[in-house]
Amino acid sequence: MRTSAATAPSPLREDASLTESLYNSLRERVLSGAVLPGSELRQELIAKQFGVSRVPVREAMSRLQAEGLIIRRPRRGFVVTSLDIPEIIEIFELRMVLEQHAIDTATRMRSEADVRGVEELLVKMETLDPAGENFVTDWLNINREFHGRLIACARRHRLASITFNLRDTIEPYVRIESFLTAGFGAAENEHRAIFEAFRDGASNRAGALSRDHCLSTMNRLLDGIRRRELESPISLRKKARQQN
Repeated sequence: MRTSAATAPSPLREDASLTESLYNSLRERVLSGAVLPGSELRQELIAKQFGVSRVPVREAMSRLQAEGLIIRRPRRGFVVTSLDIPEIIEIFELRMVLEQHAIDTATRMRSEADVRGVEELLVKMETLDPAGENFVTDWLNINREFHGRLIACARRHRLASITFNLRDTIEPYVRIESFLTAGFGAAENEHRAIFEAFRDGASNRAGALSRDHCLSTMNRLLDGIRRRELESPISLRKKARQQN
């Protein structure tokens, strides 16, 4: 099945918010895994699909490139960033350090409103119906909100920006593997433990649990990738390129 950058998108009006709308649409397709790692993003095709000129497409692409979500390849133009296992490990190693610090800080800086906001997301995630048609997508979206809300409680804008950027770089892989492995039980237990430490003001414990959660997520992801590579000699990255 061929993967395209957009599936029957609605034409966008060429106004002041055009680049922002196009950027948000393309970004969501990359983060959701709708456009697989390694897939080409052809500017002329995207412009035609969205009914816009190539100018806002180039501007949106530049923003995605600056975030590390896409890269420019010689003779291929832009492609969705594709990571190998050592690169995935490196990103998670950085996340472990940053998120431990972020959640430690967030726990010390949190307000009662923060605790209520984080708990609402946690409960929302825990009470989703696993038999629901959109369970995986809904769970992943709330999971993203949950971690984002926790990190925002640190009130450290640069720290949040760097941490979110690392999470976004790895998000497509986490989503793709989640659809295949559905290992949500362990993650929910880890979320609950992090929240309880956060709620109780145990900053060192909350930070350490966040670091452990990053490590567990990495191991689940790598196990899934390795199992797929054992089942087939074609890696996730090569599959994505072949599908394009």
